[in-house]
Amino acid sequence: MQEITGGLTQEYISRIRTLLEQTGQKTNEAELREATSDLLALFAGKHDEELLARRIEFGIKLGNAEIPLEQLIKLYGSLFDRSWDEIASVFQISKKDLQSIKYGVKLLFIDFGLQLLGYEGKILNTMRLLSTIDVLTGLMSRREFEKKLQQAIEFAQNTKTEFSLYYVDVDNLRLINDVYGYVVGDVVLKNMADYLQEELNDPFAVARIGDDEFGVILMDTGPAEALAKAQVLCKKIAEKEINPLGYDGIFVASNIGVASYPHNGQALDDLILAAEVACLTSKRKGRNRVQLINAVDDNINPTLVHERIIILREALSSKDCVVPFYQPIVDLETGEPMGYEVLARVKRGENFLSAGLFVDAAEKSGLMQEIGKRVIEQAIKEKNSSWAKDKLFFINFSMREVESQDTVGFLADQFNRYEINPEEIVAEITERETVRDINAVHTFAKKLTEIGVRLAVDDFGSGFSSFLYLRYFDCYFAKIEGSLVRDITRSGRSRMIVENMAKLLQRLSIEVVAEYVENREIAEILHRTGIRYGQGYYLGKPSRFPGNGD
Repeated sequence: MQEITGGLTQEYISRIRTLLEQTGQKTNEAELREATSDLLALFAGKHDEELLARRIEFGIKLGNAEIPLEQLIKLYGSLFDRSWDEIASVFQISKKDLQSIKYGVKLLFIDFGLQLLGYEGKILNTMRLLSTIDVLTGLMSRREFEKKLQQAIEFAQNTKTEFSLYYVDVDNLRLINDVYGYVVGDVVLKNMADYLQEELNDPFAVARIGDDEFGVILMDTGPAEALAKAQVLCKKIAEKEINPLGYDGIFVASNIGVASYPHNGQALDDLILAAEVACLTSKRKGRNRVQLINAVDDNINPTLVHERIIILREALSSKDCVVPFYQPIVDLETGEPMGYEVLARVKRGENFLSAGLFVDAAEKSGLMQEIGKRVIEQAIKEKNSSWAKDKLFFINFSMREVESQDTVGFLADQFNRYEINPEEIVAEITERETVRDINAVHTFAKKLTEIGVRLAVDDFGSGFSSFLYLRYFDCYFAKIEGSLVRDITRSGRSRMIVENMAKLLQRLSIEVVAEYVENREIAEILHRTGIRYGQGYYLGKPSRFPGNGD
């Protein structure tokens, strides 16, 4: 044992001397040997006031020499790697137990290093370190992550760009802690931290933002691209085998919530909430899943839902408070509108609010069909206006309206009442909703075509049911999912997907409409691709009466 202690003493002195000399400090051999002796006495159980005072003084000396804390911690880690290797050779400690002891001692010395920094009299530096760095993983802390997120928001606002946020949850960490112990759980977290940094391509920020949660910011990354990357990441995490401290391989389950700026919120709290809600949603569906939030989910707040139900009921009780707005669908060759999508708006004071804000409240209160009928009837009546003459009206039907037995009859009655040609109406069946009853959808589509209404698949490409529609229904139009279109200037993969979707649809003699056309560059790429029609704010915003200066 004396031989082991002597070797450690020499290594400690040598390393401390090197650290001091690197900073230009003079070294005193007697002082170094005294510091080494004190350290060994401390770990032998001697904790008297005089010894502790000397350790504090030595910490002050190291601090004044401006030796970085991480170098000091590395020194202690190296010393104890050596000490336990030598002890194991004497006492025949198993490799498994040795690794456990080593890891535990290293954690103690991380804490010891922080204590030295505190004894140094620089409490503010310690607090600054703890507020910016997660000691276990080496990632930035949640507080620092939120600063980075605010910087990302300000940059995106100034440059008119987008970015995405991941909320990554290690789903089975509690089980790992219960089965293997917290030391192993900590190793798993450290492995996850390292893996996120390695696997993601140059993330703007990666942080540990909770006990078993990580946050990631990806700049210049829209919702579709962020979702695709998250799905790949989630799959790789599930396949990764971690071998901590000589144990058999451990596999980690994860869930990832995805939110994007500005689509899911433009404020820091809104974006974090959106990503967290998406993560919780994915966990409810099972492990190793990814969820892209569609909007900042105020709908989970029962008070807000109740308030919105009240607003809807008030609006429906008035004649002109639930009305149609019209967004042009433009011929990309001529720049002229060939039709308009009919969108519901709720009048509140002098403002018109998007009905999308009230969808969940309308569903919960059973008001969705009443709103739909009010908007459709008004739109068909206004179809006789001069600005709408010879234009197509695209009307979106929810799955509940599709499954209703009354919807087609109601439409036919409106056509007869206002003398409207059914061929000028296009019924959009949204791809985003789950197809609960394919037979009901087939019946709805068949009845519509029998009275002369054309069919369109909305949000084509956001899932797989759109391909079922192509197989079973005689679609006249398909509207390519907007997030894919929006990303074609930044993502080669999105551009390739859009181009090949367009080719497929054109070969099936289906007219293609690209949504979310937000600038000239997107419009020009779509036109060169052969896509004839586009819809988006660059081509025209929704208005109450197009052509009247709204």
